[in-house]
Amino acid sequence: MKRTLVKHALASETAQDSIRVEGWVRTRRDSKAFSFLEINDGTSLASIQVIADAGIPGYENIGKMTTGSSVSVQGRLVESPGKQKWEIQADFIALVGTAP
Repeated sequence: MKRTLVKHALASETAQDSIRVEGWVRTRRDSKAFSFLEINDGTSLASIQVIADAGIPGYENIGKMTTGSSVSVQGRLVESPGKQKWEIQADFIALVGTAP
């Protein structure tokens, strides 16, 4: 699957059934059943929010996905109920590299 830049995902006119973004973790917030990650790839000042449910492939490494770590996320681009227009509902998340 081809990578989508964060700036293009944020500017999308429609939801997408399949999207892949790669970038660095700005923040991560965890709950028992899922985690929120803010991902930025340097193409925009804004980041895109990713919701990763516990149990998806790659979630076992969520504790290592700290600020500055690089990740690859595949999922669906959906309308966000929050302040931002779009967010990604992750189907797969991979830790590419950790930050010290």
